[in-house]
Amino acid sequence: MSKVDELYAHCENVLPGHGPKRMMKDVFEELAEGLDGSEALDRYGEGDYLSAFEKEVAEMFGKPSAVFLPSGTMAQQIALRIWCERSNNLTIAMHPTAHPEFAEQFSYQFLHGLKRLQFDTPEILGNRMLTLKDFQSLGKKPGAVLLELPYRPLGGQLPEWDELIAIHDWALENNIPFHLDGARIWQCKHFYNKEYRQIGGLFDSVYVSFYKDLGGLCGAMLLGAEDFIQEAKLWQVRYGGRLFTQGPYVASGRLGMQRVLPQIDSWVERTRQVAAILSEFDQLTVNPNPPHVNIFQLYVQGDPERMTERHMKIAEETGTFLIHKLNPTAVPGLGMTEIHCWENALQFDLNSLRPFLEKWLA
Repeated sequence: MSKVDELYAHCENVLPGHGPKRMMKDVFEELAEGLDGSEALDRYGEGDYLSAFEKEVAEMFGKPSAVFLPSGTMAQQIALRIWCERSNNLTIAMHPTAHPEFAEQFSYQFLHGLKRLQFDTPEILGNRMLTLKDFQSLGKKPGAVLLELPYRPLGGQLPEWDELIAIHDWALENNIPFHLDGARIWQCKHFYNKEYRQIGGLFDSVYVSFYKDLGGLCGAMLLGAEDFIQEAKLWQVRYGGRLFTQGPYVASGRLGMQRVLPQIDSWVERTRQVAAILSEFDQLTVNPNPPHVNIFQLYVQGDPERMTERHMKIAEETGTFLIHKLNPTAVPGLGMTEIHCWENALQFDLNSLRPFLEKWLA
C-alpha cells in the first residue's frame, strides 16, 4: 500500500471514494448476502438471472435488447464496427478525448481499420464539447457518431438538451448511426430532468458500465435493436468475450444498480455543495461551475507537487482528505485534479472544508 493509500485509509473525513478499501472475502460475502439462493449462474451468456438483468436495463433505456459484456472497451468497439460496416463507411466522428481515441491504444484502428474524422484542421476543440456546427462542418459523412455523456475528460460537462436534440436530428437526417458512450450516464438524469429512456431514445445504441459509478466488479452492457444485439453477440465470441460464466460480474452489477441508483441524485447535489465552497477561494477554479454531474475539475494555483505534499501533510494533521494528487497542466504553476463525489461524499463533514482549505492555501 502506498503512503497516499495509507493516509487515505487513516483519515476519518474523506471526500472521494466508495468507502474504505475492502478485501475480496468481504466483497464476495456481501455479494452472496444480496442473493436469495434462486439465482443460477449463466452458461456462455444464457441463464434466467442474466437474461432478466439484460431485459431490465434494455427497458430502462427504451431499447428492445441488450447483451452483458466483460468490458466497455469491448462493447464500444463492437458497436462502432457494426455501425461502420453497415454504413459501408469506416470513419467515425467522435471527440478527440473520447475513450476509444485516448485510452484504448487505438484499438478501433488496429483491430477494425476504422478512422476518426477530425473536426477542422488544425483540430483545436479538445477542451470544449462538440456542437451541431462541428458535425455540420465535417468534410465527410461519417459511418457512425459516438458521443460521450457526460464528457469525463472535460470535467463531466453535458450539452444542453436542445443541443443534444439538434445533433440527434442531424444524424437522423443524414442516416448516420448515433452511439452513446454512457459509461457514466447514470449521473445525467439530474441535469436533464429526463428519464433514462428519454436520453437513450436519442441514440441507436447505448453502452453502460456497471463499475464506474455503480460499484460492480466489472462489466458493461450494450443496448440496441434485436438484430444489432444478435450481431454484437457474434463479435463477443470473436473477441473472446463469451465467458463460460459472467455470474459474479452480473450479480455485482445488478446489485450495485439497485443499491446505488437511488443515491446518485444526492451525490450530484453534494458535488455542487462542495464546489460552491471551493469557489469561494481565489486560488481555486472549478470546471464546470456549477458541476453538471458528480464530477468536476479542480484547478489549484501553485506548484502541483508542492501543493500535493502540503495537502497530505494537512490531511495527516486534520483527518480530512480531499485529493490523491494534483497533476501538472499546460500552465506553469497551476495544478489540476478531478473531484468525484460518491458515497464517501455524503458522509463528508462540509463544515471542515473551509478550515482545511484555509490551511492548504495559506
